[in-house]
Amino acid sequence: MNERRALWWLVSGALALRIVLLVARGDYIVYDEGFYLLLARSLRAGTGFTLNGLPHVALSPLQPVLVALASAAGAPDLWASRVLAALCGALLVFPVAALARLAGGERAVLPAAILTAASPALMSFVPFFPGRSWNLYFGSEPLFLLLAFGAVACAVRAERGSWRWSLAGGGLAALAYLTRLEGALLAGVLLVVLAARLVLRRERAAAWGALALAAAAGALVAAPYLLYLHRELGRWALSGRVQAAEARGAVAPSAVESAQAGGTALEAFVWQGQPDAFVRSMYGLDPTGTRMASQYWGVHRDDAAGPSRGAAPAPPAATGAPALTAATSRPAPPQPAPRRGAVAVWWQGITAAVPWWLGVLALVGLACGARAALVWVFPLVACAVLPSLLVYVEPRSLLPLAPLAAVYAGVAAARADEWIERHGTRWPRAALPAAIALLLIAPAIRDLLRSRAQTTPLQQVATAQRTVGEYLDRHLPPGGIVMSFHPAVAIWANRPWRVLPDDSFDRIMAYARVESAFAVVFSRFGPSPIPHPPRAFTIILPGSAASAVPGATVQVIPVEETPLLFVGRLAEARQAP
Repeated sequence: MNERRALWWLVSGALALRIVLLVARGDYIVYDEGFYLLLARSLRAGTGFTLNGLPHVALSPLQPVLVALASAAGAPDLWASRVLAALCGALLVFPVAALARLAGGERAVLPAAILTAASPALMSFVPFFPGRSWNLYFGSEPLFLLLAFGAVACAVRAERGSWRWSLAGGGLAALAYLTRLEGALLAGVLLVVLAARLVLRRERAAAWGALALAAAAGALVAAPYLLYLHRELGRWALSGRVQAAEARGAVAPSAVESAQAGGTALEAFVWQGQPDAFVRSMYGLDPTGTRMASQYWGVHRDDAAGPSRGAAPAPPAATGAPALTAATSRPAPPQPAPRRGAVAVWWQGITAAVPWWLGVLALVGLACGARAALVWVFPLVACAVLPSLLVYVEPRSLLPLAPLAAVYAGVAAARADEWIERHGTRWPRAALPAAIALLLIAPAIRDLLRSRAQTTPLQQVATAQRTVGEYLDRHLPPGGIVMSFHPAVAIWANRPWRVLPDDSFDRIMAYARVESAFAVVFSRFGPSPIPHPPRAFTIILPGSAASAVPGATVQVIPVEETPLLFVGRLAEARQAP
């Protein structure tokens, strides 16, 4: 079997494995995955690149655009997103194989491709089991990795004087930026590397022309998004993701800025499973209570006319269930978590993307590989490491290290194969990488077997969210806005979404009326001001009841109750005795 056919068979197997894992994933939707789906839905509906009812500037647009195009052709939104992720993860085999050929020759191609297809960090996982493994798929990572490695592979080919590959490399680097902000680092470092090589080799004008063409192609592809950001932000920017959250009369720090200022919000959330500080920073209302403080949820325009209010849907007949009461005071802020050492955080982040033993094998390959190929490592390492240095160490930001590890582990396997051949031993060339692949894939297969019954905790919560969403789909009018902490509820409800703030009950209800929300969904599985809810999910119909005043007790009149959810409507606020 020739190399090209072997790679296509490997891509087919990798795609099939990822589809199986996504089927086992079932109803489970990660937060960012849900945000991308809502952005795609708004694009398909013709309401623009909006999230939470506002122009969005934090998440990059390419993933939602592709999902919107696929869903416009008839594919369900969720499966358009997941098949795109699975396909990109499988096709990553090709640029990795190209870089492995450059670094280690023909013998390194198949081992590197096998390791890429089998690496757990490069798969769309089933729900992870807390404390044991990471779920690294959040929405756009598979697409980003394919574009980033494809851009570098094209740059390698472009050095042979091909203008066609120069155009492709520049376009792919720009598309990587349109997928994740890290792509801007990749494109910048790649441009510097190419220019430096031209200077050192004293290339003629034709080579510089090809580089200029690549840069122009990238600028042309990225221009529409840059113009969009300028229009919404009022200034030139590469992204609005890490900007301060602006509020009327006050500026509240974003989660990232809070962490950089010495806080431990992100550290406690990512590494210690303590989300409270992060949630308060990310999901808080501004002092006026009329908008979210963080710019992550959208860019506000100061319109002369205030927002319109909508009427609540007519509720079902009231039942005899007891009334639900919710205090209007907000719980005290949690104590900050202790800061962990930088070395420990870096080690855990890197080993989440690349197992330590595979990292050792990759280092051996790095020492044995072609020196000329090392220059192409810099752009890929930069887009993984620099965000961690500038912002914070997070496992998914380090994902570019996983395909790089596959490249150089493939080089090490090729050198081992050469050594064995020199000593007169005959064995299948793919035996060593196949054995390593089995070690890599074993955790994913184990999780698949444990998750196929859809009974893991995260799957059960996800199924409950789908049930609540489908209930709202049956009872809300078309276009009725759903406010929830997890976007999956609104996705299954097929309704517009507003994020549920982390605040007191009365301020949340006042904000829900400003946003004309028809239903506000509280859950035991997310932040909620209801201390002892009667069911796992509580749906409040804000209606037109007067807003509560500080120190008052808000009463909720029961409307309907099932084993999973409690539905109620607000009564008039009354002063606490």
